[in-house]
Amino acid sequence: MSLQANNWNGDPMETSNPTISVVICTWNRANWLESTLRSLSAQAGVRKDAIECVVVDNNSVDGTRSLVERFAKDWPLGRLIYVFEPRQGKQFALNRAVRVTSNEILAFTDDDIDLPQNWLLEIQRLFSSAQVDLAGGKTLIGWGARGKPGWFAPDMLAILAGVDLGDKQLAPAPPEYAPGGSNLIARRSLFDAVGLFSETHFRHMDYEFGMRCQQRGVRIIYEPKLVVQAPVDERCLTKKYFRHWAFKAGIGRSGGIDAAGRPPRVARWIYRQLLEDAWAHLTSSGGLDEAQSFSRELRMWRALGTVSNAWHGWLRPSTHATWVEQRSQKKNGLYA
Repeated sequence: MSLQANNWNGDPMETSNPTISVVICTWNRANWLESTLRSLSAQAGVRKDAIECVVVDNNSVDGTRSLVERFAKDWPLGRLIYVFEPRQGKQFALNRAVRVTSNEILAFTDDDIDLPQNWLLEIQRLFSSAQVDLAGGKTLIGWGARGKPGWFAPDMLAILAGVDLGDKQLAPAPPEYAPGGSNLIARRSLFDAVGLFSETHFRHMDYEFGMRCQQRGVRIIYEPKLVVQAPVDERCLTKKYFRHWAFKAGIGRSGGIDAAGRPPRVARWIYRQLLEDAWAHLTSSGGLDEAQSFSRELRMWRALGTVSNAWHGWLRPSTHATWVEQRSQKKNGLYA
């Protein structure tokens, strides 16, 4: 499917209590998944026959299948379905879910998310209107016992999958907005119109999908009533993890695998900003506090990812796909 701008002509009929397929993709996180399934099973206010829940197992070896099958025996919310996807990568798991589900609305979340009891009810209310095709909401961070690090700044929220654009519905959403994968709701017809998730993106495939929808003129809404919570894995609360995430983000958002064989396409301002940030980091100049200083450092790492991806794709096109995959996939459940 072409990514060029093109008006979205879908005109879904207004539907009372639309049917919903909940999608959870997982890989070796059975302990987290168990908590997510418990919160999902406690949803209130929706008809059971309007819901199906699909867990896509992306090559787990930690008992994920037996966990899902145990929950499925007494599942109180429609059907709980286990699906196995052998191709390693969340993009493949997401697209498998789109193909095997059957309901009007697809509600994507992650395997480490706590869902309030009204999450599905709010989705039904929102999508009963014909004025929305893609929506996202808040993903609040649960900091746990250690609390928020002193070096954490608000612009780092996305690294922990957090999203908070405020308490006012944005309809339409801002042009730079794409729903995060932990709280992404889409009409099934949208995938027929704009295509599935990109299988050349090993990270940020939700962002790429949202930007593609923006280019097509899709009706996108930010709805703050759609709230989920992401408890922080304390292994993520290190500067090393944040640096790695930023570098990988630069790879993903600068084309990833698609950069292979192309002349480097890096805007001059990125080189300039990279040099300025590197010099400031080396000389510790600027009078910034710890959080501001680390935020600037992460901007540097992201730019390094962008530059590295562009030049590696140009100089070593035959090995670029492997290079991107090795640096984009999770290791031991983490982007590290």
